Amino acid sequence: MIRHPIRALYDGLPDKRDRPALFDGNLIVSHGDLVTRVEAAAADLIARGIRSGDRVGLCAANSARHVVAYLAILRAGGVWTPLNPRNGASLNGLFQQRAGLRLTLHDAASAEAMGETAEPLSLDDWRPPSSGASPLPPISDHPDQPFALKFTGGSTGLPKGVLQSVRSAAAALRSLQGFYGFKPDDVNLAVAPLTHGASHYILPVLAAGGAHVLLDKPGREAVLRELKTRITVAFMPPTLIYLLMSQDRFGPGDFTRLRHLTYSAAPMPPARIAEAIARFGPVLSTLYGQTEAPMTIAGLSPADMARPALRASAGRTFPGAPVALLGDDGVVRAGPGEGEILVRGDLAATVYLDDPRQTADARQDGWLKTGDIGRVDADGYLFLLGRSKDLIISGGYNIHPGEVEAALSAHPAVREACAFGVADDLWGERLEAAVALAGDAAPDALTAFVREAIGPVRTPKTLHLLPALPRNPVGKVVRSEVKSLIYPAPQ
Repeated sequence: MIRHPIRALYDGLPDKRDRPALFDGNLIVSHGDLVTRVEAAAADLIARGIRSGDRVGLCAANSARHVVAYLAILRAGGVWTPLNPRNGASLNGLFQQRAGLRLTLHDAASAEAMGETAEPLSLDDWRPPSSGASPLPPISDHPDQPFALKFTGGSTGLPKGVLQSVRSAAAALRSLQGFYGFKPDDVNLAVAPLTHGASHYILPVLAAGGAHVLLDKPGREAVLRELKTRITVAFMPPTLIYLLMSQDRFGPGDFTRLRHLTYSAAPMPPARIAEAIARFGPVLSTLYGQTEAPMTIAGLSPADMARPALRASAGRTFPGAPVALLGDDGVVRAGPGEGEILVRGDLAATVYLDDPRQTADARQDGWLKTGDIGRVDADGYLFLLGRSKDLIISGGYNIHPGEVEAALSAHPAVREACAFGVADDLWGERLEAAVALAGDAAPDALTAFVREAIGPVRTPKTLHLLPALPRNPVGKVVRSEVKSLIYPAPQ
C-alpha cells in the first residue's frame, strides 16, 4: 500500500518522541517537538487559505525553520514547490509565475533571491499559534495526488516544471530506506540545499528516529567538524568533497561514525574517487536519478565503490524502478547493451507542468525517457555515457561527451572536463573539450592519453585549459556555458 511520505514523520513516535530530530546551531528540536511545530504551522497555512493541491513555494537556506515549513506544507495537503536562493531573482520569479503559487515562504536572507512574489510570508516573522488554529485534515494517501512541483536544472535549456506524485515520492523514500538502512542513531548532515536532492533525506531519517544537522553554508571547517564527530550519513555534490580534500590534515581514522558519504548531481572521476576513499575511508557511495524520477534510479554502495572497475558506474537499479535501453533502431531492450536509459514504475509517476504533449513525448511504450545515454553490463551495473541531446556527430561517428570526459578525467592531472561539438565544414561537428587541471600536463600529453584510452575518433581535436568549469546553482557543469566561454556569441 502506498502511503503519503508525510506519514513517516509519525512512524514510531512514542519511542522517538524525546530523541533529537534537528540540530540547528544551538537549537535542538526533538521528534515530539517537531511534530508539534509542524502541525501548528500546517494548521496556520490552512487558516491562511491553503487547501489540498495548492502550490506553496519555499525559498530558504537550510535551517530548522526550513524543515518545519517543508513538512507543514505537506501536512496541510499542499504541493511543495522548492525555490533555490542560488537561482537568483529572475529565474525564481519566472518559476513562481509558471507555478501559480498560492503562497511563498522565505527566510530574510532569501527575500531578494526569491524574485517577484505574489503572496510572500517570511519564516523569520512567522509565528503559527499553537492552539485555536484550524483543524488538520486527514492525510490523503491517493497515489496520484501531487506531492511536489520542481523545476529541472536547466543544463540543456529552459527548465521544465515537473509535478511529482505521492506515488513517486513514496517510491524514492522506500528506496532510500533500503539503500541506507537508517537506524535511530543515524545523524544526517544537511549541507546540500534542501531545495534539491538533500530534501529526500528528511523523512526517511526521521522515520527511523534519526536526526539532521542543518548547515546553511558549506563552510569547509564546519562540514569537517561535523563529519568528524556525530555524522553517519552525508550527501553532497562532488565539488564540496573536493573542497574538503583540499584540507590535508585528515584521514579515515578521523571519521569514526561516518558510514555513507554520498555524492550526486555530477559524476566524479575514478582518480578522485580513489582519493576520496583514501581520505574518508570506504564510505563513498553515489545515487543516480533526475527530477522526473527522483534520486533512486540506481545507486552504487560503498562495498561496490571499493571495486575500481565499478567506480565509473552509477550502480545497480533499485527494486521497483526497472530500467531498459532504447536503441537507435527504436527498440526497447532489457539487459546488457547501450542506448537511451528508460525507467518505469512508481518512481517515474511524474508529469510536466501544464504540458501533456511534452509529457507524452517523454514516454516510450510506457517507459520514461531519461534523455541519458547509458550502458548496462552483464552484471547489471549501469554506466552513464552522456545526454542524448549532447550527442556529437563528427565525420559520421556518434560521440557521447560523457565518454570523452571520463577518459580525460582518468588522467591524474585533470580535475574536471567538459566535451562539446563545434560546427565544422569538414567534420560536420568538431570535437573539442575544456579542461580544468589539478596538476601540470601539456595538452598534447592529454590528447595522447585519451587517444590511447578510447581511440582517435573520440579524441578532442582541441583542448582548452580553464581555471574552473562554470556550474549551475545545483553544481552541474553547464555545457552551453562552457562552450560560450570559449566561443562567445557574436554581439
